[in-house]
This record gives sequence, structure tokens and C-alpha cells, in this order.
Amino acid sequence: MPEILENKLNTLIDTYTTGEFYPEAFKAKQEFFEQAGTVYDDDTEYDQRMSLFMDWYIFDRQIPSLNMPPILHFIRQNQSQMNETDKQIFENLSHSIHSIFIFKGNTFFGKKIVVQDLFSRKTYKVMEPKMKQAFSRGDVFEGRLFPHNGQFHFSLGFCFHPVEMKSFIANEIKKIRFQDRDRHLQLILQFAQMKLKHQRFAHIDVKHIYGFDSKF
Repeated sequence: MPEILENKLNTLIDTYTTGEFYPEAFKAKQEFFEQAGTVYDDDTEYDQRMSLFMDWYIFDRQIPSLNMPPILHFIRQNQSQMNETDKQIFENLSHSIHSIFIFKGNTFFGKKIVVQDLFSRKTYKVMEPKMKQAFSRGDVFEGRLFPHNGQFHFSLGFCFHPVEMKSFIANEIKKIRFQDRDRHLQLILQFAQMKLKHQRFAHIDVKHIYGFDSKF
């Protein structure tokens, strides 16, 4: 992620996790853990999960008293003081794409990676030169794309799912892909909870973990 986007994201996080918004952030964290599974400081994916939570809180979850997520509230409250560059950056951030993606490979010159959004079926070329070696063809993962200056960049949080559950994940998405965004987000969080259970019960066949009738 470009430094300028990371700085703007940190501004949003600082604004909506402190002061008058601290109780709301605390409540949101509880909600996220209930839906996506609770992580602890010593979990291997703790940092990733906290990044996913922050993004969900800032960009997806509506603040009940405002009927809008923090990103839209921030723009409404501050746009009159923003310069044109900042207006465009925050406007772009408000159109982030949070989804389950499949890694398709690298572009011809290797400067971008190619991913497909399983909900929209759209394909994106993403500027991730430092991370491309972390991906293998066919990887299925939760992530968030930010548009910026005509390019797409990933946020910092990822949740990689077992490759052998690709068909299950794709089929469940297919069932609801034409439903509303709230239903999409619910399923994404359910998948995240399954991944966490898979880590907790590594000795159990993953096919018994990924499912809505699982006993684990």
C-alpha cells in the first residue's frame, strides 16, 4: 500500500478509535470477534485479523447513531477543509472493494498481480510488487482493494483460506452473489471464523471445519 494511503488510513483509525468514538470502536471489536472468531495476542494471524477488523470497522460497519460507516462520516465532517488531492483520496477510500479473491498470477512484466473477485467476477490488476511472492496461483483469500491514481492496492489485512476449500467457498458465494452487500459481508466473516477454527483444530480434516453444519 502506498505510504500516502497508509497515512490516510491511520488518520481514520486514530479519529474513530479514540475520544468520543472509543466506546463505539470497543463495541465494534466485540461484534467482529463474535462473527469472525476471537483472536489472541499469541495467535499467528493476530496482526492480520486486527487489520481486517480495522478495515471492517472503518469502511463497512455503520455507526448506529449516524447510519453510516466512519469513512463517510469523516468525509462529510471534513471535506470543506480538504484540498482537492485529499478529497480524491478519501473519496477513493470510500469505494474500497472488500471481497474474497482468487490469485490468478502475475502480469507479463511482473509489476502487478492479477486477482478475481468471486462476488462480482471482476478481475483486477493490483500493484503489489513486494508481496507477489507471497501468493501462489489458485490462492483463495479475503482482502480489500483501494483505488488510487488509476491503480489498485491491497490493504494490510488478509485471510488466506485452505486451497482445498476453494470449491466450497466459490459455491457458497455463488448462492448469494446477487443478494445485498450485508449478506456478502456476513459470509466473508463466516469464512474467517471457519479459517480460525481450522487453525484451532488443525488435527481435524478441514472439510469438517468448513461448513455451516460443522460441530466445531
